[in-house]
Amino acid sequence: MERRFDPTVLWQIAVGILLVVGWEVVGRASGGVWTSRPSLIAVKLVAWLQGNLYLHVATTLTEVVTGLVVGATFGVLAGLLLGRSPIAAGVLRPIVVAFYSVPLVALAPLFIMFFGLDMLPKIVLVTLVVFFLSQVELMGSTRRETFQKVVAPACTAWIIGGIKTALPYALVAATTGEMLAARRGLGFLLSDAASQFDMTSLYAALFILMLLGLAVSELAAWAERHMLSWRHAAG
Repeated sequence: MERRFDPTVLWQIAVGILLVVGWEVVGRASGGVWTSRPSLIAVKLVAWLQGNLYLHVATTLTEVVTGLVVGATFGVLAGLLLGRSPIAAGVLRPIVVAFYSVPLVALAPLFIMFFGLDMLPKIVLVTLVVFFLSQVELMGSTRRETFQKVVAPACTAWIIGGIKTALPYALVAATTGEMLAARRGLGFLLSDAASQFDMTSLYAALFILMLLGLAVSELAAWAERHMLSWRHAAG
């Protein structure tokens, strides 16, 4: 079957170009004190690419991936155990919800005090966020099923869904920790630019984070389509 061209893509490109051109015009007209300009941001990005931008990106991605793997592993195991034990799930659910309700910004200083200023506190922060998201997704989802024949296949969709939900939050957690106290990372670039009122660098760092967020979202969608292809085929 021949695929039809989706005109939405053209509209997205057109709107993007219009926004960039409008931003450039406003920036030039206002002097760009607070708005900067896309042309200046592009120059800044090129300069960063010739410098140590890769180190900052690699730091943030390392924190996200490490925290995601550890948090998802323990979150899935805990979710499966609690999902098969209604009594334990009922007893522990308020504790899980209470911990998950604490804002990230409130936890980050505590972890920094315990684990220092390097990557470890950010990894712990990401791990906790992913752990609770994965656990909450799985709790109570498979209580009445037989594990050997039904639970494992049925849980696949919940596990992938939990990880897909956790991916953007993992990036947020890593960036939040870096903004509060870090020597490198995209969050450090953001906080450093803000402290100097360097709007061009601030927008450049935000642009990189948006690209990473888009890449993470597309990666999660791609993984879900391929790992759960059996579900669509069965339908």
